[in-house]
Amino acid sequence: MILNSRKTSLHQLFPTLHFSKIAIPDMSVGSNFFGNDPQHEDLELATKRLGKFQQENLGALLANGYLEERSFYNTPRFERTVNGITEYRNIHLGTDFWVPAQTPVHAVLDGEVVISHHNDFHKDYGPLLVVKHTNTTEIFYTLYGHLTLESLKISPKGKKVKKGELLGNIGSEEENGHWVPHLHFQIITDLMNETENYNGVAFPSELERWKKLCPNPNLLFEEVF
Repeated sequence: MILNSRKTSLHQLFPTLHFSKIAIPDMSVGSNFFGNDPQHEDLELATKRLGKFQQENLGALLANGYLEERSFYNTPRFERTVNGITEYRNIHLGTDFWVPAQTPVHAVLDGEVVISHHNDFHKDYGPLLVVKHTNTTEIFYTLYGHLTLESLKISPKGKKVKKGELLGNIGSEEENGHWVPHLHFQIITDLMNETENYNGVAFPSELERWKKLCPNPNLLFEEVF
C-alpha cells in the first residue's frame, strides 16, 4: 500500500519554509504548554507559548498531535453521555503543523479536490480542503484544515491538482475557526460520504475504528515525527 511507503517530504507540503528538523510540543491533557488555558481560548497566550517553543527549537518545524488526547475539546460541543457515561471527542486524528498565517500549503501528491468548504464554527476547521488520491490499488484522501477563505477559491471542489501545486494558505484566527495559525493535516481511508466536513477528533471509546480510518500522517512522509 502507498501508505506503507515513503512518498513525499514535508518540504513538499511547505516549500517556502526553511527547516532542518522537527520539534514536537506536548499539548496533551495534563501538560502545561498553554498554562492556565488548557482549552486554547486565550490565543495571545498560546501565541507567546508557541513562539517561545520555536525560539528554543530554532530551525525546526513544529508538528504534533496524532492520537494525542487534548483538553482543547473538553467542552459541551464535543461532549456526549451514553448509558450514564460522559466522554469528550478529544483524541486528535491528524498532525498539526504550527506555522504562520499565510504560509503556502502545497499538494503532497496528485489528486482531485473533493471537499472545499468553510466550516464556520468555533473550534472547527474554518476553510477546509480534502483531496482524493487514486492509484491502481487504493484510494485515500488528505485533509487540510484551518486555511484562508481565499484557499477555497484557489482549490474549488472538482479541481485536479498536481503534486507540488499550491492548494491554499494558512488562515489567521479571524477565519480559521479561532485557533493560533496552523495546518491540521490528516490521512483518511474512507470519506464515508462526507461532503463538507470530516471528524478531526474521536471519542476514546471509538478510537480503534478511527485509527483505521485515519492512519498516522507520518506514514506519508520521509521525515519521522
